[in-house]
Amino acid sequence: MNLNRVAGLVASLICLVQGEALALSLDEAQSRAARAPEVLSGLAEEAAAEEWSKAAGQLPDPRLVLSVDDYMLEGDERYRVSGSKRMIGLMQEFPAASKREAERQTANAAREGSVRMREYAQLAAQREVSLLWLQLYFLTQKEALLNTNAEEINRRQAVTIAALSGGGGTDAALETLLDQRGLDDSFDLLRRDLQLVRARLTRWIGPLPSTEVATGTLPAWAQNAPETRIGMAADAETAQASDPEIELRASQVRIQMAQAELQMAQADKDTDWSMEIGFGQDAMGNAMMMAKVGVSLPVFSGSRQNPRIAAARAQLAGIEAEHDLRKAEFTRQREELLAEEAAFSAMLRRLSEETLPLLSRGVALAEASFSGGKGSADMLIKAREKRIAAQLRALDLEAARAAVRARLYFLQQRGEIHHE
Repeated sequence: MNLNRVAGLVASLICLVQGEALALSLDEAQSRAARAPEVLSGLAEEAAAEEWSKAAGQLPDPRLVLSVDDYMLEGDERYRVSGSKRMIGLMQEFPAASKREAERQTANAAREGSVRMREYAQLAAQREVSLLWLQLYFLTQKEALLNTNAEEINRRQAVTIAALSGGGGTDAALETLLDQRGLDDSFDLLRRDLQLVRARLTRWIGPLPSTEVATGTLPAWAQNAPETRIGMAADAETAQASDPEIELRASQVRIQMAQAELQMAQADKDTDWSMEIGFGQDAMGNAMMMAKVGVSLPVFSGSRQNPRIAAARAQLAGIEAEHDLRKAEFTRQREELLAEEAAFSAMLRRLSEETLPLLSRGVALAEASFSGGKGSADMLIKAREKRIAAQLRALDLEAARAAVRARLYFLQQRGEIHHE
């Protein structure tokens, strides 16, 4: 039995029955997720970092210098600017080239970090929307199966009522009533789950009409078994160079920023200089020119620059250790998801290839026995209910496996972002 084909047929029938139901495909949901607040915020931060990087490493603005020398406070010439030396000039500072380069490296790392965080926000939105869409997709199919189960219970109830009228026992009627109450609980839980999923989808893609249902077929990554080693390279050298998962890429950017900060701390030992040129007049009205050159003297590096360099090195070592921790965490997540996917696939395979065919054979035998006048309607209805229960179990397993495959798929996508 092809569960995906059955699930697709059930979803199509639901859409036809509802008539006015609006269709929400996975592509449409992901497209609407592109307008999620996190994504828009990431785009704004990326634009800000891009603009900031344009100014990094530039020379400081020049300064206009106005000066008055020999300004008299006593005597006949007191308080007279015309009797003083007057000058106007420009002063330009020239930070060390190493400092400007370190500033550019810091800005580039910040820009790269904003790009990665924006990519992560987009991928996270697509991941969450995909998981929620899958829940809505399978809940819609579960509703159809529960409705079918309700029909079978109603038939059994009619049979038990007829049996009671003929003097039959009350055990079957009591069992039917208990099953009906259990089915009512299942419908209540289904309505709760549908409401929760819609509320969570609204958080990512905006208002969702109550008649909007998931439609379409499952994406290929939810139908096909994942690779046994997602995102891992065949050789150790390539594996070291391909850090899968965008969080690892983000931590690499943090390493670059820490390296730039270390470079900036080391550049503080380099000499800055400045130049000032001015023109003016002395008290006699004669033209003058002035030129000054200033040079920084980092002569106290032991108490100023060296501690900053040591702090930057320690920070870099901590970030590198954190990066290794994230790599180990990624491996753990991948292996756990692969183990879950293998377990769900094995249970689904056993259910679809062994259990459901046996139950379908039992239904066929019960129908043949009932048609031949040897079996009872109650036996036939119970055989159908057992098959529906197994189909519900298969649907739950398929939903769980699809969610695991979605997590594996987006885990791989986070790795592929790094190589584009």
